[in-house]
Amino acid sequence: MNQMDPRNMSSVIIRKTWGADDYFICGSPLPITSRGIWSGDKPLNCIFPVFILQAIAGTFVSRVVYMILRPMSQSKFLCSVLGGILLGPSFFGENMKFREKMFPPTEMGVFNSFSTLGAMFALFFVSVKVDYKSLIARAGRNSWVIGFSGTIFPWITLLSLFYMYIDYLPPALQIKIVPFFVASFVSLTFFPVVAYSLDELNILTSELGQLSLSATIVSDLMQWFFVLLIAIFKQANLEQAIEAFVSTFILVLISIYGIRPALVSIIKKTPEGKLIDETYVVLILLGALFMGFVTDCLGSSIIYGPIILGFIVPDGPPLGSILVEKGECFISEFLLPLFFVRVGYELDVRAMGDLRTAFTFMAILFAGYFAKFLGVFLASLSFKLRPRTAFLLGLIMNNKGIIEIVIYFRWKRIKYIDEQTFAVLMFSSLAMTAIIAPFTGMLYKPRVRLASSHKQIRLKTIQTTPRASEFRVITCVHNEENVQSIISLLEASNPTEMSPICAYVIHLVDLKGSSAPVLIPFNAKQKRIFKLRNSPGSNHILRAFENYSRNSNGPVIVQAFTMIAPYIGMHENICRLALEKLTPLIIIPYHENQKHIEGSLVATSIRGFNAKLQRYAPCTVGMLVDRGTRRMNSSHFSYNVAVIFIGGEDDREALALAARMSGHAEVSLCVLRITLHCKKGGEFDNTNKYKGREQCKHKCKCKGKSKEEEEEEEEEEMEKLMDEALYDEFKIKNMGNACVVCREVVADCSAQVMDAIQSLESNYDLVMVGRSRHQAMELNDIEMPPLNSKNIEHLGMIGDALVSSELFEGWLSLLVLHSCGRPVHM
Repeated sequence: MNQMDPRNMSSVIIRKTWGADDYFICGSPLPITSRGIWSGDKPLNCIFPVFILQAIAGTFVSRVVYMILRPMSQSKFLCSVLGGILLGPSFFGENMKFREKMFPPTEMGVFNSFSTLGAMFALFFVSVKVDYKSLIARAGRNSWVIGFSGTIFPWITLLSLFYMYIDYLPPALQIKIVPFFVASFVSLTFFPVVAYSLDELNILTSELGQLSLSATIVSDLMQWFFVLLIAIFKQANLEQAIEAFVSTFILVLISIYGIRPALVSIIKKTPEGKLIDETYVVLILLGALFMGFVTDCLGSSIIYGPIILGFIVPDGPPLGSILVEKGECFISEFLLPLFFVRVGYELDVRAMGDLRTAFTFMAILFAGYFAKFLGVFLASLSFKLRPRTAFLLGLIMNNKGIIEIVIYFRWKRIKYIDEQTFAVLMFSSLAMTAIIAPFTGMLYKPRVRLASSHKQIRLKTIQTTPRASEFRVITCVHNEENVQSIISLLEASNPTEMSPICAYVIHLVDLKGSSAPVLIPFNAKQKRIFKLRNSPGSNHILRAFENYSRNSNGPVIVQAFTMIAPYIGMHENICRLALEKLTPLIIIPYHENQKHIEGSLVATSIRGFNAKLQRYAPCTVGMLVDRGTRRMNSSHFSYNVAVIFIGGEDDREALALAARMSGHAEVSLCVLRITLHCKKGGEFDNTNKYKGREQCKHKCKCKGKSKEEEEEEEEEEMEKLMDEALYDEFKIKNMGNACVVCREVVADCSAQVMDAIQSLESNYDLVMVGRSRHQAMELNDIEMPPLNSKNIEHLGMIGDALVSSELFEGWLSLLVLHSCGRPVHM
């Protein structure tokens, strides 16, 4: 044999098959970076420049695919895998030059390492968000039965079909034990996968979303049994299997009884309301890497270490949320897509090989998916769920995602399955995910989100609430700054023995560091547990309302909750509660009040929440613009209120609330009644009050009116009749009441309206006004004072003007009422 020429030792020898099993044989180390093209270097012959191009190409292609498929409700993970398939040997990678330059086997090490790192940390953050203790406690009998049926039906079906047609399956599945593990994992539904899918479809907080999350608990617990079995069977002999089992068991015990108490002590040492020290955050992230190293040394997968650590980290604020906030964006948006691209790149359509074998295997897999659907569907119907809900639940439980991809890819890497089996498993999973997402989005019609405010049936308003019945109010609180103004408003609403107030106080916490949205009742006796699981300020906020309930001048019942959910879907839970409790009023803080406390990003989320709540609420929503509260004597309550009454349904709700307040001996009321002369056909109506249909001077007498115009005029006349009736009733009720003053003003334009409002005194604790009114009652002339609309959410013509003008500076609070929905006509 001829010896190799030493001058050629720097040359790289590569096996030139370029197939699925390409590998680097030998050669000199490649340079990490290039000295530049002007020095004669080729950047594509260096490791890091190639990795940069790989990362850019993978991210760019997957993003383009996502932009194309997003209108069809396809997930990011699916689009990332499809992007990898496009770059792989099935499409662009079929070109040998492209493949040699972009994905040479000699330079794939860095790409593979970063993608593995992305999968490790992604699963770590997924585990941090899961709280098994809470899930098990919340899961009812229906969740356990549905979850068990959705697991056992496909498991029996797949096992039976695998062993019945074992001769027609790929060679890897003809090994006796392999079909058992494949059937077991295909039958499972993983909690993080379902939570991720529901979050992308924006139904995480819906009834269907909550039931789906609860039903996955059975599968999520069973997966650890199968993981342990695989770790045991992976070993060469019984002695190694016992060693693997014992070492893994010891690691879990150390994590639970050693590491978790240390993490809890970190939370206890952190002052309430303060963030976890960044040193601890870095140590925990390093701990995820170290746990991966340990499990890899023990013979298990490198990904199970971070998962175990993630499970023992207390979810939610303050620790779980800060971990997710610090690292999840970079991992989920950059490193994890690299892993999906890598999986897609190694997924070759040509690996399907024998089509008869591949289609037989795929048919069996889809039979298993159908069996899971059927099991969930029948179990759901047995609990009297609606057929549509049962159908959608069966679809959602078939979702596939990151957990399945990691498992299948690992099986392929350790040679449990061959290329053909991996390809069929992957394509069947991608097909199910591609089918389920758009079907769920099209078919699911949540009751709360079915119609916007102009279509929603309104069940109750302040006006229709009997004076001698319980007055129910939902109050939303974001932070401690909102507490005093809401308590003052509740006290001013005059709780009496004949008409007590029932306040559902909900502290809203953005969902960070947890996968499952929850509504937790406040229990003062469990203060210590509650503090660890929720926002640090929840105890102070909710305890303040309970203290008010015990010390109020009248009977006030407070039912306090903490809601942990994403702001994008938080309104659904509020609307659902309003429907269940038949509450006539929801009070929400104005988002601009939160900007200096929570920051602009959170204030923007709260703004979206407020807008959605006003759009979908089945009752009246009051937006409280708070500028502070006067210091009051704890033994004596006094409150000055002004009501601006122009007319329309929203203004009537404000007057109805004022009518309730007028019975409080310590509340002073001033009602400013502004009558508008609406400009019609170039003339103003000089009538001060509406006298009847025949005497309406401003109606156009033109012939040939359309039916729509006549209906609009009749609606306008009815609005005015109701305005006058309610205002006259208010005046009659408060005749002789020294605490109530009524002023009446006539205005021809917006400037006169503002002059009338400016004539009010500036020492009011609260000013109430309706957000909108009938179109004929709006004066949109150019004399309206200019508005700083950049930072103003729509509060109506008067509300926006008050918030943006200097006039409001003398008033402490502004309550803008909006009557959502439409009344039920009997």
